[in-house]
Amino acid sequence: MKRNSLFKDNYWLFIPYLLMLAISVFFILFYSKAEIHIWMNQHHSPFADLLFKYASYMGEGWVLTPICLILLFVRFRYAFMAIGSSILAPLFTQFFKRVVWPDSPRPKVFFENLYDLHVVDGVHLHSAHSFPSGHATGAFAVFMVLALIVKKPFWKVFFLILASLTAYSRVYLSQHFLVDVSVGSLIGSLTALLCYCWMMRYSKGWLDKSFKICVK
Repeated sequence: MKRNSLFKDNYWLFIPYLLMLAISVFFILFYSKAEIHIWMNQHHSPFADLLFKYASYMGEGWVLTPICLILLFVRFRYAFMAIGSSILAPLFTQFFKRVVWPDSPRPKVFFENLYDLHVVDGVHLHSAHSFPSGHATGAFAVFMVLALIVKKPFWKVFFLILASLTAYSRVYLSQHFLVDVSVGSLIGSLTALLCYCWMMRYSKGWLDKSFKICVK
């Protein structure tokens, strides 16, 4: 696949994502993660509590795995993209979490005795392995594949919004810092792009079939 064609077909996806990432990087560079988190934590409401409590689930395996399996009934090529991305991206994230930065504290520990965080009822706050965010990684790994394979700009933006809501929910719920979800989104996005480009290289006809067609 040509680079120019890839960008031309997906500028409604790439430009908004890169803009969001640039804004995040700006705040990360010029403000401490404590300042950013406190400011974000102060902006809450009952509606947002409910919204982000459930939006967070979109980064979990029990939601993402069925999406990957459903793609088997659409096109094998797409399913392999999503499955590959959903496996590789968390592997990278867990390596960083467990090996490179195993001692990164979650907001719960970081702000202990320093700031009284707003917390959402029913949400269990984790204590360790904050960087990077696994939920943000997983959501972007799968939803970015979906955004890449759909044609209409509306759906590209829609899937980007779903991934972004998932990532933001992790900060809203005080499970992660902004830098955690930003890096997680980057890992997921790059892995999705890698798997997409890799699978689009192959012209084998069976990849463009689906399980529905094969069982007839």
